[in-house]
Amino acid sequence: MKNNSNNKEITHQILNLVKNKKYDEALNLLNKLTNQNTNQDFNNKIKGLIYLNQKNWVKSLSHYSKISKDKTDFEISNNMGIGLFKLGRLSDASNKFKETLENKKEYIPAYENFCVTNKLLGNYEISIKYSLVALKLMPNNNKIINNLLDILNYFEPKKKEHIIFNINDQIKEINLKNNKEKFVNSFEIEKILNKSEKILKDNNFNINYPHTQIFKKNSINLNCERHLGIFSTHKIIPRFCFGCYKVQITTNKVLNLIKLQFYLKKLFLKENNIRKCIVELRENIPGNYKGYVFCNSINQANDIKRIITNDLNNENIKIEIKHGCSEYYDEFKVYKNSKDDVTNKVYKKEWTEIEEKFDKDNFILENDKERVFDQTLNLFSLPDFLIIKNWLIYAKIVGDNSYKEIFKSEIEIDHLSKFEIQKINKRKKYLLN
Repeated sequence: MKNNSNNKEITHQILNLVKNKKYDEALNLLNKLTNQNTNQDFNNKIKGLIYLNQKNWVKSLSHYSKISKDKTDFEISNNMGIGLFKLGRLSDASNKFKETLENKKEYIPAYENFCVTNKLLGNYEISIKYSLVALKLMPNNNKIINNLLDILNYFEPKKKEHIIFNINDQIKEINLKNNKEKFVNSFEIEKILNKSEKILKDNNFNINYPHTQIFKKNSINLNCERHLGIFSTHKIIPRFCFGCYKVQITTNKVLNLIKLQFYLKKLFLKENNIRKCIVELRENIPGNYKGYVFCNSINQANDIKRIITNDLNNENIKIEIKHGCSEYYDEFKVYKNSKDDVTNKVYKKEWTEIEEKFDKDNFILENDKERVFDQTLNLFSLPDFLIIKNWLIYAKIVGDNSYKEIFKSEIEIDHLSKFEIQKINKRKKYLLN
């Protein structure tokens, strides 16, 4: 009896430690229980949860897999799905999330996980189908709605069973169908933005879509997150980045950024290069409004720069070629020189092992095996408009009043956090008059 009482007390302590994120202490107590030949299903469940929170996906799955089938509840199968997802086993993760929903049809986290996983697998119809089921249970779920909006960048749904699809269709109808200008004039921009805003208001549609970059993608994965991860962790430049160039177009007005995104979206390039338009959020990086075209050589960058310069010669913009990412420049000044191949001057032999270890530790190769990288659709859409509205908020905060020339509705910034507003406020010093 005394031993059982002790075990109950230790169990209670373990649960409190896990709740307070004191995972190592919890593991030490769990090992005491394990040595006393206690409930192994409980031990494996808690260890699975601890290792999941510590991002040790392999150990987490190992312990979850040892739990008896009759003790595997919906939370365990959902957590196993998360572990599989992080290991790049997207199909297996999808199956686990679906199993979770079969056991608990109202479990929203599993819907969120299942829908995102199938979006990455390119199973857009399946992701949409389950998103709509989830929205019946929780109509204002931002994660599910944002997932649907992301899909609209790549895919035209066959069935229009949600107001999002109807709004998207209405906005696509007001695209610049017959406009032959390289740089769209302010009148056309004003017409598109204000008609789009009216469509949102008529449908009482209000959503916080957090993105600030408009892409035109092809099916190539540049894997920038991986490269910057290596740099931030080890302060080395990945080998891939030595062959990466970009044509950067910088302007000082949000109005010209909006014009630029229309131009880049319809710009024909032989290799359909990835391109994007952004508002700058990084600290100590000059220029608030930028467009990029990504290139695989200095020669290709020069050719594309020539095309853009000829097209936009009379506009108030700056066009230049950049080598890789600006984050590298302070650490490796010679890398900034975009005219020469500096690989042998900078890249060290031992960096190869560092890259390989990073890829192994972060399951980089596994994460690329099943993921689908589709081309984005060309027409101006609801996601594009929501991102442009974020650009207008940015312009208002930094003091760029050019947005008033093209947008007649009030710009609300209330949904931004204090942190986001402070971050954008720091960009005021880069506003050019």
